Amino acid sequence: MKRISYLWTALLVCASSTSYANMSVYPMAVDINSEGEGSVRVISRTDEVQYIKSTTLIVSGRNTPQEKETEISVGDPNAIVVMPPKFALPAGATKMVRLVAMEPVQEETTYRVKFEAVPQLENPLGANANSGVKSQVTLNLIWGVLVSVPPAHPHLSMQLQPGGQIQNNGNQRFKILKTGLCKKNQAAKECVWQEVDKNIYPGSGYTPNNVLNYDRVVVQYWNWIDKSKYSKDFAIR
Repeated sequence: MKRISYLWTALLVCASSTSYANMSVYPMAVDINSEGEGSVRVISRTDEVQYIKSTTLIVSGRNTPQEKETEISVGDPNAIVVMPPKFALPAGATKMVRLVAMEPVQEETTYRVKFEAVPQLENPLGANANSGVKSQVTLNLIWGVLVSVPPAHPHLSMQLQPGGQIQNNGNQRFKILKTGLCKKNQAAKECVWQEVDKNIYPGSGYTPNNVLNYDRVVVQYWNWIDKSKYSKDFAIR
């Protein structure tokens, strides 16, 4: 599977020979809250005014070989909205950017919001927004923030398939923290435990190593929506 990193690096060629990380973004992963909102901070790391623009992409097939990102058209009413989508960032300043889910979703939806510095905004903020200011960007870091939008009616459903795969049949992701492989009537502390730490998205699954050599599997997992840890016990046969 092609892994998509949180941070892309692009080298822009310009007259200056100076290279620097011109900004940073925090946090790099945002869970939209029950009110449909989240936020990130864009922080200047240079003594020059910069012009920042954002691009929104929807992520499909998350954590599978079919994972891909598709750019969303500006103004799409079904996507998240970045406010503001582009802005001037003064030297040493921090800009709070809001992320708003405009419409409820039936299944957890994942986006990537990219922030990058550009030589000039296509539509500067105000007639004199770039008056007398020359923005130079030599090393342009493109920051990709992962944004998760929860379903309007979350349903977490985990099932064990005949082949030993732990399948997500619900409409939200859960994170498998660890699995315990047990013989019949074996106490949990005597099981063979495997650290997993893997997000399982709707329609996907995870198969523990050597699971079919045991009689039971105990799954410890994290529900990101209610912020709680749970344990589920399955009979393998």
